[in-house]
Amino acid sequence: MTEIQSSIRFLSATDLDQLKLGMGDIIVLLEKAFRLKAEGKVQMPPKIFFHRGGAQFYSSMVSASSHLGFAGCKWQSGDPDNPSLGLPYIQGLYVLNEDRTGQMRAIMDSEWITGERTAAASGLVVKHLARKDAATAGILGCGLQGRKHVEAIHAVRPDITDYVCYDLVPRRQAKFIADMTERFPMRFRGAAGPEEVARASDVLITGGPIEKSRKPVIVPEWIREGALVVTIDYDSYVCDEMVAAMDLILTDDSGQIEDARRNEGKFPGVSRIDATLSDLISGHHGARANDKQRILAFNLGIALEDLVTAIEALRRAQISNIGTMLPLRKRVLAAEA
Repeated sequence: MTEIQSSIRFLSATDLDQLKLGMGDIIVLLEKAFRLKAEGKVQMPPKIFFHRGGAQFYSSMVSASSHLGFAGCKWQSGDPDNPSLGLPYIQGLYVLNEDRTGQMRAIMDSEWITGERTAAASGLVVKHLARKDAATAGILGCGLQGRKHVEAIHAVRPDITDYVCYDLVPRRQAKFIADMTERFPMRFRGAAGPEEVARASDVLITGGPIEKSRKPVIVPEWIREGALVVTIDYDSYVCDEMVAAMDLILTDDSGQIEDARRNEGKFPGVSRIDATLSDLISGHHGARANDKQRILAFNLGIALEDLVTAIEALRRAQISNIGTMLPLRKRVLAAEA
């Protein structure tokens, strides 16, 4: 007999922080997840993403895996002006269902999941594609994702010891440097603009707002030989000429690139995708061939990353009895229905 769930576990950001689910843990989860994707064991339609004016957006992302035993959906909004109001840039919820019956098992804060898994996916790219002698990482955007990306890069490449950063808001850049210097043993310095960051970087992370209209500024001359560039902001700030000049181009999901091109007008300068992260991690193709290659990875963020992070969060919450149980219905057995 199937037991019908009478309650659902709610996990706030504070609850999720208590789970001790670290960046290194999530990177391991994502590596396994991309292998499952390569094996065809995941269902994942392209995300729904649309702007509601300027850089404000809504998005919905869903995925399911009978192999993992779960399905999930994330609904969230984004607004880069929110921090000035004391609100998070990203706000939303993640709903996790068991796959066999479709019953809801948990609701979670989506900002926490998005922040962790986005940086973890970039960490995975850095692990596999950064040059072995990479020494300097550049961070464009000093908000939550900038902070999480320092954590992710340090988790996979602690030998990268120099960080240079830039943010449009000088106060935010200064606080980032102060906070990161206090937390990590690496060296952090600010830059006067994106060109200075890009030219200095062996690994460059671009994390600006995703606006309806692109504002590309990064040109091929800024990217040094052998550099790895990871964008988490679509193609918002990389010029088409810079994209064309890269020796190797990857993405976390090529179908999502095409969907964004068709429905949002993104990626007009992307004429080829050489490999996906699933190809890279499963060993099919997409690996660095030499230390001179300039490599670009479009990490759009995919629903599978949310799913595996949420599954592990629920597992840990159940073991430690963390979260709030919300009533759904009277507990009955399916046979009685």
